[in-house]
Parts: sequence; structure tokens; C-alpha cells
Amino acid sequence: MAVKATAAQAAQAWQSGFAGAATKYEAGINAVTVAPGQLAAAQKNLYLSQVQAAANTWAAKVGAVSLQDWKTASTSVGSQRLATGATKGAPKMQAFMTNFLPQLSSIVDSLGARGTFEQNMARFSAYATALHQKKGSF
Repeated sequence: MAVKATAAQAAQAWQSGFAGAATKYEAGINAVTVAPGQLAAAQKNLYLSQVQAAANTWAAKVGAVSLQDWKTASTSVGSQRLATGATKGAPKMQAFMTNFLPQLSSIVDSLGARGTFEQNMARFSAYATALHQKKGSF
């Protein structure tokens, strides 16, 4: 059976379908009864095996993007989305900082005084260790 649409028609149909899909999309979201992340976490071993199985395909696909193609996409699309992304992410960043900054202040306040190279290295090591111990709590 021959395909009866041109590439432009297929792309237009795809775009039109998405443009009017918000209600159907939201209904689908509201029908979910278990958090997708919880279901995904239960499939950790399957995920790992599938990532390993697809490693060669992944390497071929990411390796096929030239430096110039990557730069063009990053500067013509990616940079244009930075401000929108920052606006969208600001509440989440503020929530993170509300938790993180007091813990960081506590760590910094607990460090020994600056001094010799050896003392400064010990200070840095204590700082890095304290941050590492807080991993996952931010």
C-alpha cells in the first residue's frame, strides 16, 4: 500500500494533532493511578539490561552528530529556551536553596580556620566530606 501523504502533510498533521491535544493529554495524566517514577524504579534491572543492549546504537547515534550541527542546534534553539526554562524552574530552585543554604552555612561554619597549605587541604577535605555526607538530603 502506498503512503498517500507527503512529508509536509505528515508533519502538518503531527503539529495540528499536538496543537489540539491538551485536553486529551490532561485526561490521560489524570487517569494515572501510580506515579510513573515508582513503576520505573521497580524495573531498574530491566532498564540496566536495555541500556547495555542499546549501547552500540546509542554510541552510533550520538557520534553521528557533527560539532557544527550540535553548535547550530544549541545556539539557534537551546539558547532561546534558557530564559523560559529559568522562569519555569525558579520555584524549584528556590525550594532547593531554602533547604541547601542553611546546611551549607552550617558546614562552612564548622570548618577550621584557614592557614597553611596543609590546614587548607584539611579544611577542603572536611568541606567535601560534609557535602558528600549530605548527598540526597537537599
